[in-house]
Amino acid sequence: MTAASPLRIGKNRANDLDRPDKTCSKKGRKKRHEDFPPAPIPLLDLTRKYRSIEAALHRQWNLAFESMRLLNGRNLAAFEEEFADYCNVRHAIGVASGTDAIFLSLRALGIGPGDEVILPAHAPAPVIEPILYLGATPVLIDKASADYGPDLAGLRAAISGNTKAVLAVHLLGLPCDMDAIGHIARDSGVPVVEDSSQAQGAMYRGKHAAGLGAITPMSLGPVKNLACYGDGGIVLTNDGELARTVRLLRVHGQSEKYNHQIYGWNSRLDELQAAVLRVKLPSLDRDNLRRREIAAAYTHEFSDLPLKTPPEFEDRQSVYHQYVIETLHRDELKDFLTSKQIGTGIYYPVPLHRHEAWLSRGFRQLSLPEAERYARQNIALPMFAELTDDEIDWVIGAVKEFFSAYD
Repeated sequence: MTAASPLRIGKNRANDLDRPDKTCSKKGRKKRHEDFPPAPIPLLDLTRKYRSIEAALHRQWNLAFESMRLLNGRNLAAFEEEFADYCNVRHAIGVASGTDAIFLSLRALGIGPGDEVILPAHAPAPVIEPILYLGATPVLIDKASADYGPDLAGLRAAISGNTKAVLAVHLLGLPCDMDAIGHIARDSGVPVVEDSSQAQGAMYRGKHAAGLGAITPMSLGPVKNLACYGDGGIVLTNDGELARTVRLLRVHGQSEKYNHQIYGWNSRLDELQAAVLRVKLPSLDRDNLRRREIAAAYTHEFSDLPLKTPPEFEDRQSVYHQYVIETLHRDELKDFLTSKQIGTGIYYPVPLHRHEAWLSRGFRQLSLPEAERYARQNIALPMFAELTDDEIDWVIGAVKEFFSAYD
């Protein structure tokens, strides 16, 4: 693979998407005799990580099966302690999924009918669903132009007397500007719910992207940087009372068997999934470092192309859950890469206010231009820690070949 020169952290470069005639450099691409890679290059390949931990994982699973303590056992207790320590947060409560993590976090904050929760329109659907099922009203705001967080002016304008939470979403591995979001929320006495599902291990001003708000719901599903082999989630907080409430809620409101202090839910991270997470946690930082190396190579090689690469900030460290570029030629590029046997994704193709589900509920039609532009132009390239250098070079070469048509 062509060596990527070190990137100067803090350079938040955003190539001009309104200049499609910008010259595309072919510098750095290896010459190849074949038109296709030796094997298809997927957007994500879960089998490679699994093969590297298979023996250790099966040892832990065998222990769980021997005991048949499949819920609320030693793996769950140990993972909660280990992950809380990793994130430098006081409390970690394992739950059944990321959607449940958001749902239980909002319930613990007492959110219900008549309340409003502000969230960004370019977030995925699982973020909005818990708000609706609690009977609260989602208030959508636009995407920021400089990063993947919410537009701060729009956030300030959206807060009303009915606002009971701001839901900040760390998308694609990059933390939002939590200090700015928190400042706006605190001015109105509103808690921040920090969805860190796509940012395990990401850093914001020297701290992990967890515990930066009142409560942090997080998905640990199969495609996440730290991932189960099934559904799973966790709630993190430094607030002891919120932690106590979530612990009650996840197991039918019981403090002990048949002692139902409140009416709750059934949402538990089982022993088999907790074992997976325990085996994977020690390699999370190493895997995230490899993702940053791949991202640096992509960004360096694409610097002369008419596209926008992911933003970089001196005080935030992304873990590149996805490496997303933005281009006016998104659909054509996707088709071209597919023809080259290179996987891609779109995160996300339709903003929340354009979903059929949103419109069918009779919610107000909105114009959120940055979220809409981003939905039209984003495309994710292969990104996982086990990508080989040759595969990375194939991806770079194919992207450059596509844009050579605009030389």
